[in-house]
Amino acid sequence: MKNLLALRPYLFRYRKSLAAGIVCVIITNFFAVAAPRYLGEAIDLMGRPFEMHEILHKTGLYLLFAALSGLFLYLVRQLIIVTSRHIEFDLKNDYYSHLQTLSSSFYDNTGSGELISRGTNDLNAVRDFLGPGIMYSINTLFRLLFAVGAMISISPVLTLLALLPAPLLSWSVYRTGVSIQKRSREIQENYAAITNLVQENISGIRVVRNYNREEYETGRFEKFNKSYYDKNLQLGRIQARFMALLTALTALSLIPVIWFGGFKVMQGNMSIGNIAQFLIYVTMLSWPIISIGWVTNIIQKAAAAQGRLQEIFDTKPDINEPQKTATKPAPVSSLKGELVFEHVRFAYPSQPDKAVLEDISFTVRPGTKLAIVGATGSGKSTLVNLIPRLYDPAEGRILIDGHDIKTLSLADIRRTIGFVPQSNFLFSDTIRNNIDFGSNAVGVDVIEASRIAMLHDDVEDFPDGFETMLGEKGINLSGGQKQRACIARALRWNPSILVLDDALSAVDTSTEARIFDGLLEKLPDTTVVLISHRISTVRNCDRIIVLHDGKIAESGTHEELLANGRYYADLYIQQMLEEEISALS
Repeated sequence: MKNLLALRPYLFRYRKSLAAGIVCVIITNFFAVAAPRYLGEAIDLMGRPFEMHEILHKTGLYLLFAALSGLFLYLVRQLIIVTSRHIEFDLKNDYYSHLQTLSSSFYDNTGSGELISRGTNDLNAVRDFLGPGIMYSINTLFRLLFAVGAMISISPVLTLLALLPAPLLSWSVYRTGVSIQKRSREIQENYAAITNLVQENISGIRVVRNYNREEYETGRFEKFNKSYYDKNLQLGRIQARFMALLTALTALSLIPVIWFGGFKVMQGNMSIGNIAQFLIYVTMLSWPIISIGWVTNIIQKAAAAQGRLQEIFDTKPDINEPQKTATKPAPVSSLKGELVFEHVRFAYPSQPDKAVLEDISFTVRPGTKLAIVGATGSGKSTLVNLIPRLYDPAEGRILIDGHDIKTLSLADIRRTIGFVPQSNFLFSDTIRNNIDFGSNAVGVDVIEASRIAMLHDDVEDFPDGFETMLGEKGINLSGGQKQRACIARALRWNPSILVLDDALSAVDTSTEARIFDGLLEKLPDTTVVLISHRISTVRNCDRIIVLHDGKIAESGTHEELLANGRYYADLYIQQMLEEEISALS
């Protein structure tokens, strides 16, 4: 239950609507409980000579009060249920906005299906509590207060007999609530696992088919689905037993009422109208009592769901905006692109004792073209991921134009850096909008950026040109076209620093060389940090750094490194042999 306390700020935000809704709850229950009095009086009138207008007067008042009760019940729904939709809207926005702030390390360890499940299934459970849960809880409370008060005014003893099952009811609600919350959390976690599995399989459907794993993946899904099915059945059985118990207890409460009430009528201490009125109140309590079980189910589900949502909200980003200081960092427009690493050490949060980078130090002057080479797993991608602060180093500093990047705003850093990662991602949108993604519209023109990236001619061959709609993740483009579209997107920013993380691996050597030559010609003042396995590309860079086991093994120009006869020279000889063998074949 304490998980639901996190919703207080949202409830406070809409306190006026909720307060008005509570007032309407009180009024609707007042009219609902007051109405049977006139029906009882009409019945008593029939026990003696009466005028028809007297009966019509009493029944008219009964109908009026019943109608007013229905009217205010409608207003209750309009105020509280609509408010729950407003809070749901705010929660979804806050959840999605919070996801945008979380660091790369969070997404390294959390499946997208899990996040989708929490933002849909769990959030819907919370919405049910904020709407029907709150509405029926308040309604049940005031219905019990008003109805029991009216029953006591008729006969305290009869009221006591009618409420005899209450202690057993309270105990049942407590025991069942604990069980429901536990199983609800298990169901929601199982649903998240199913969502994650489906999302992965749909995204990787071509891999599944290529490896003939359809039957295996179907079996995995059936296993998860069977577990989800069984857990829901278990919860359904608990709920069914609970509802049956509530209904039985409500029915049992009528037996002593009818027996003792009949005895009182025979003694002349109560009228038939009183008994009829009392029975209406007992029946009126049946739905609130039964709704206790339903509301308990909603509250326990919401508590489990909000707990899972709160785990995400409580997660803080590893990468934070700098603290405000008296010295204001230079604005983006003044950054020229000088890049300095000073004794940088980095280890991933999941393995803090295993350094991926160790004592990395180098300086890149504005407009310099730097290449980083090394064997797989040597730390190349990790190094360039530190430049836009996707991660922070454990030790050392990274500076842009003399400013420690931790003192610059994340927006300023990432606005001045064009980053093309190894994994290319394109949105289900037009090619133009993908290239123009996030642009401030003052950089390189979309057409010009596509020309530099050697994509323009390919796009022109498409029937709709730059307005061609892409499928999921750009499925209707080749691997090379995807890479070039991502490069064009980075160039659109006209960045001071351009990072290419093996971003040309899917194009042939000739195209790669032409793209790089275009970058040198069109962006002479841009600092370029290039990761590539091809010597034919990196040889033209101003400086080459060779990484080995997370450390800088050697550094220099192409000629200097060949003269050293170490890692770079071995890589160069190996690629020359591969080219010769390829030419002979």
